[in-house]
Amino acid sequence: MPMPVASPSPYCAVPASGYPFQALADIYNQTRIDYIVPMPMNARRMELYVSTYDIDLGASIIALDTDGDPAGIGMLGLRGDRAWLTRLGVLPCKRGHQLGRFMMESLLEQAARRSARQAQLEVIKGNAPAHRLFLKFGFEETRELLVIRRPPGQPAMDNPLPDATVSALQPADIAACLEQRPPGASWIDETPSLLHAGSLQGLRLELPSGDSGWVVYQNTAFQIAYIVLHVAPTDGETMARALLYHLHRLHPLQDTKVENLPALDAHWPAFQSTGYVEAFRRIEMRMTL
Repeated sequence: MPMPVASPSPYCAVPASGYPFQALADIYNQTRIDYIVPMPMNARRMELYVSTYDIDLGASIIALDTDGDPAGIGMLGLRGDRAWLTRLGVLPCKRGHQLGRFMMESLLEQAARRSARQAQLEVIKGNAPAHRLFLKFGFEETRELLVIRRPPGQPAMDNPLPDATVSALQPADIAACLEQRPPGASWIDETPSLLHAGSLQGLRLELPSGDSGWVVYQNTAFQIAYIVLHVAPTDGETMARALLYHLHRLHPLQDTKVENLPALDAHWPAFQSTGYVEAFRRIEMRMTL
């Protein structure tokens, strides 16, 4: 059993690295039984989450109650001097006793020990208790992020740019395209997350005028995810719609989920016009350590 982190609280925190992935998934699922948006995990999904988002299990915690039983979980992602607090949850029967505050203190302490200068997180819009807690710690809202979905099916529209040439991106092309991305992606869809997630494919669209654009996405057996659009500045919405049209013409059987699209993103109307709907929103928050 891992050694507890010293604390004056009646609770103690032990590194999540001392638990197998199935145990971590079980604890996490217990904290989400009554959550606004259920997000159940199993051992494999937990392992992929840890590897995709650079979760440091030695800095992540399991909170134990006074009987030594797991009462909560919190995970910490680390990239350079940035820390990402995620998968924070308390068992329903343990809420209302300052455990969330204790876990936040423990995670931020772990981030500071690892030389992080900035901490960030997302909270589901409508989760008022968690939002209030993060504000008390000094986190400030930065923007709203959309989680959007599209059911399987061919596009219910005509090709917006019938004169364009569409070709598949090769692996080297995908890496080069992602290097062109401007800053501002959330932790979940930053380029390191996409590269860790793997199974990336892409399409390039070229107009007779010479303007071009591309879309990169993850293609798995049942789902399309991690969609990144890059379009020419001239009539970019039409090009974005055309790229999404060709993506879903190519993959009509997959469900599609895109996480953390900024609510003010210029491509949101193109997503809407090709059948995407908003599932829920997150509020991104940051603080300086």
